[in-house]
Amino acid sequence: MNTTFRRTSFDDFTKLISQFFAGIDLWLLGATGFLLYTGLSVLHFSALTGNYFQKQFDFFLAGAVALFVFSRIPYTFWVKPWVIPIIYFGNLGLLLLVMFTGEEAKGAQRWLQLGPITLQPSEISKIVVIFTLAAWFKRFPVRSFFDIFKALAVMLPPAILVFKQPDLGTSLTFIAVFMGMAFWSGATIADVLLLASPGFSLILNAVNESWWHYFLIVLFIFLVFFWRRKNWHFLIRVALIFAVVTANFGFGIIRPQLWGHLKPYQQKRLTSFVNPWSDARGSGYHILQSLIAIGSGGVQGTGLGKGNQSQGAFIPERHTDFIFAVVGEELGFKVTVLVVIAYAIICVRALFIAFNCRGDPAGSAMAVGLMCMFIFHAFINMGMTMGIMPVTGVPLPFLSYGGTALIVDLTCIGLLQSIHAFNPPPKKDAWAS
Repeated sequence: MNTTFRRTSFDDFTKLISQFFAGIDLWLLGATGFLLYTGLSVLHFSALTGNYFQKQFDFFLAGAVALFVFSRIPYTFWVKPWVIPIIYFGNLGLLLLVMFTGEEAKGAQRWLQLGPITLQPSEISKIVVIFTLAAWFKRFPVRSFFDIFKALAVMLPPAILVFKQPDLGTSLTFIAVFMGMAFWSGATIADVLLLASPGFSLILNAVNESWWHYFLIVLFIFLVFFWRRKNWHFLIRVALIFAVVTANFGFGIIRPQLWGHLKPYQQKRLTSFVNPWSDARGSGYHILQSLIAIGSGGVQGTGLGKGNQSQGAFIPERHTDFIFAVVGEELGFKVTVLVVIAYAIICVRALFIAFNCRGDPAGSAMAVGLMCMFIFHAFINMGMTMGIMPVTGVPLPFLSYGGTALIVDLTCIGLLQSIHAFNPPPKKDAWAS
């Protein structure tokens, strides 16, 4: 009887363990854990001033609790009709509060001091926008090009308030998330590229007018052949294509006036990456020092705490925006490749979760929004350290120092785990309707 009892108890225990792990995406969790370990290690051994490691570790503990809590709450709760208005307008209230009473640092007013806690509402806004768009696209999927603008009106208020702080990086994150979720919910690739085209016109006109002229020609040809050619009457297509190209031309012409709304340092950040050597001691300094650091690390790296660029404080913001350069210098190419693979695993798993949740468009769109957020942050941050993207102040998820950002990133992983665990069985009719 003892043997039978022990066998039954062991079987019950193993069944309980298997049920617990059945709702967990271990690949997602493993990749996140590796990035957290790498980031904490770099902060512990390579941060010369400030108690960054201990603070980040405390934030990690809070974020781990958030991950667990959000993974256990069904994701459908966050897109309920009575929940969305509360969190959406509550978020707008926080962003407005930052404008009037926020703490200012380095020319930006982004933080709220709530007793001993310093909160950055713009980071929270990213999750709120994803929730809001997921709920919107569930009720109003994109059936035509003009449906996109209705959803855009929902995203613009928080994006404008964040841009006014100013926080250019988070504003651009909203755009990336919106385009990804819109495409997943019915927009075409041509629709998405068309929405992004004014931004390209502004940047190309500022960098090189010849590039801008070529861009207008390519845009015209692309729209003629690929922009909803089967859905619209010929004359309507011609009129809309003419309007789009004209609008892009107009954006380029009025670029000096629009450009003036950006802070001078933001203007330089968006253009200096093209030729950082033209202002090596000014706007190009960040990128050049980062390139030197990554190149000097080689395959093996110099070792934690032994990098000349990082330990000599030549790399600006080496604990936040340019932490990837420290990883490249001190841990070498072998670890930077693993970091890239870890981000790829997170994004691929998010895409699989979105596909498996196709029976619920809200959950599926939410997963895609979270994926786009991670892709944008990782690509822009690592790209700017390697000189192929502009310096926009976008943190590297799980590695860069920052309390609110780390907690939000871990919350996003919890949300992906929730979608993975609670998604309903696929309903092809509901998805295709």
